[in-house]
Amino acid sequence: MNEGFRRGFRSPSSEDGGNVPEGLVAGPARIRQLAKAEFARARRYGYALCYALCRIDRIDSLADLYGQDARRTLMERLAQLFRARSRLTDLVGRFGDDRLLWILPHTELEGATLAAERIRRALAETEVQSGTKRIRVTLSIGVACYQDRNALFHDSILFQAERALEQAQGVGGNCVEAHPLAPPADAPDAAAERTQDDPSP
Repeated sequence: MNEGFRRGFRSPSSEDGGNVPEGLVAGPARIRQLAKAEFARARRYGYALCYALCRIDRIDSLADLYGQDARRTLMERLAQLFRARSRLTDLVGRFGDDRLLWILPHTELEGATLAAERIRRALAETEVQSGTKRIRVTLSIGVACYQDRNALFHDSILFQAERALEQAQGVGGNCVEAHPLAPPADAPDAAAERTQDDPSP
């Protein structure tokens, strides 16, 4: 198979100005459009969709220590990991502020968390060559999921993923945090419905 046709790993679009690590589908503007489109499909057809926000721990300090080339090298290495370990149906793009957004269609929270943990472990076990330096780095990932029609807008899922990423970094990084969304306020209470249907005490 021609790797150029991997859905999540097409060559960067010219509209992103080329500011995308090789192997990622898009830059910030494009990946937001794709996330919104995937969310619309998930709502229409009723399948689960997860977003995972990823950031290399202490990347600013690493760039200060090893130079800006190290920042680019680290992001490219992370893109390579996604290229090797993501499904053909996944999408991954630069989300700004050295973060990547990983979109996982037809995936519930547990599955996305396990997949994120595999990526996290793989990076932690890797030494990245930057110039004459070999750098060991870790990764924080925040995961959130649209399932059971628990959100009306894709921004709600993104917000939860951002909060999960903040929590992962807040406890020291090198971990995956997942934040499920509560059901909508107007959703029927399943327990209450069961109580009404069942007259027994």
